Amino acid sequence: MTANPVLGPRALANRQRILAVAGKELLRDPAASMEDIAVAAGMVRRTLYGHFPTREALVDGLREQAFEQVGRALDTIDIQRSPARAIADLTIALWPVGDEFRLLLRLDETQSCVRTTDRLDSVRRVVITLIERGQADGSISDDLPPFAVAAMLVAMVIALLNAKNDGEWAGADAAEVAGRTCLITIGVAREAAVEIARMAAAESAV
Repeated sequence: MTANPVLGPRALANRQRILAVAGKELLRDPAASMEDIAVAAGMVRRTLYGHFPTREALVDGLREQAFEQVGRALDTIDIQRSPARAIADLTIALWPVGDEFRLLLRLDETQSCVRTTDRLDSVRRVVITLIERGQADGSISDDLPPFAVAAMLVAMVIALLNAKNDGEWAGADAAEVAGRTCLITIGVAREAAVEIARMAAAESAV
């Protein structure tokens, strides 16, 4: 991929504004047009096209931004910790970038973007590895194969993000609750799941 040219402060601010607005618009309506996004951003189409000459280029920009944020969240996880703790850490770390993560999956579903699923493989691989370790040491239920448990966890996190962003679920401790719910779902005892998620949330807030 060609590296982005160095942008001045004003151009960079415009680009970031476009990406922020486009992300919201495409979450609301994956078929939103460039004109819809320009209107929502309060700018003329010429400015929008100056940064992103096509809708595909705009979606690629969103995708790269989201991958960067998901990657940074993934880099914070110590996978040498117990599998349950690492899964709680990962859930909570991904929570602040939940819109980007959700947008990636929605774009993939609506446009069959293989690039999205390929790039999210890094997250899935980490989750599968943690589940394999947990099943081996008995801390995670082995009723289902690791890849199925990983798919279930991803679907659950997306469902919880949807509920939160649609206003159906509110709470300052949403990330902690999501982490706890994921642990309970994979067979961690409730008492242990509550404590592990609490510690993970407390550490992430430091």
